[in-house]
Amino acid sequence: MLTLTDAGIIDHNPSHGAYMPTIVPLSDGSFIASQHVGSSLGANDCAIEILRSSDGKTWRNEGSIHGAEHPHDGFSYRGPRISVVADGRLVMTATRFETTTGVSKIGTAQSDAAQLFDPDSEALQRPEMLLYYSNDQGRTWSEPRIVPVDLPPDKYTCNGAGSLTQFAPDRWMYPLETWKPEGYQGPPDQKAAAVFSADQGQTWGEFTPIADDESGRILWWDLMNALLPDGRAYTLLWSHLYGTSEDLVNHWTLSHDQGRTWSEPQPTNLRGQVCTPIPLADGRLAAIYNFRHDPHGIRVALTEDLATFDTERELVVFDAGTEATLGEPSHQNFLAEHMLIAFGKPGASSLATATCWSTSWCTTQGVTHTRWAPQSVD
Repeated sequence: MLTLTDAGIIDHNPSHGAYMPTIVPLSDGSFIASQHVGSSLGANDCAIEILRSSDGKTWRNEGSIHGAEHPHDGFSYRGPRISVVADGRLVMTATRFETTTGVSKIGTAQSDAAQLFDPDSEALQRPEMLLYYSNDQGRTWSEPRIVPVDLPPDKYTCNGAGSLTQFAPDRWMYPLETWKPEGYQGPPDQKAAAVFSADQGQTWGEFTPIADDESGRILWWDLMNALLPDGRAYTLLWSHLYGTSEDLVNHWTLSHDQGRTWSEPQPTNLRGQVCTPIPLADGRLAAIYNFRHDPHGIRVALTEDLATFDTERELVVFDAGTEATLGEPSHQNFLAEHMLIAFGKPGASSLATATCWSTSWCTTQGVTHTRWAPQSVD
């Protein structure tokens, strides 16, 4: 059984929005968090910030990791996620998108549109998957290392999804999803996939699809992953019918061989969007997910078999009907409409104290901010 034990604010600043938080416990008992901030969810001015807490409840914002050149470096930074690797260093994954002001990296003139997504062409601004390192518990960070993906750039874009997975010191997995770039004609060849490193992120290769519907009907978005106690890799996928506003139930996949091969996606009984798995100390698994049907909100449910979740006793972490400012659709395209969402990207960490420490972002009273909410597990 899940019980909400507390709730609070990670960061609340009326001058900008804060999005996609993650919290990581550190070896000294303190906590570090990351988020991206900007004028809107898909704006071209987003930057990564680091926050710190001694108790996981009261947070101090330590500011942007970028130098004085941002936001004039030609990129918008999104979705940072911190991991602790075996040697004690912190590694942060993130994706940056070319902004639309000036000249792009490939030398073509760009318009002054402010968003990373073009609702008419359904194309993304060109992204780059990044890796940052910290040797001092996140107080300073290296310059970003670009993670290459060996796919034709005229047909595919690749952005990070999920969390860096460490199967062994010489096998790291960086999950991703593909889409299409500006200028590509036709529907996107969308995949959930991953690349791998044998040298702790210095080089990358071995592009491996995790979920790929060759018919193009099903989009596998926001791959969220976890390493189970027995070493298997487990993913949950937001499953959507392309060209419609219809979400399918979330699907799951499993790898028994450190991500080299994956089972075919199988349905769960959750009808969510972003859905993050959290392995628990007692062998069960929790999933925290966006529920965008009446009543809208963020929920957590438990499973003992990786497929069937106890939705009758699931916990509502965030009730959007009573709290959130929901965006009004202004475009017939579902993908463009999605940029108006008022809550999202729930995640969590499992602590040894049988506590699931969840994070999310939401918009209330006109301010988009980040939140924490621990749940006890019985």
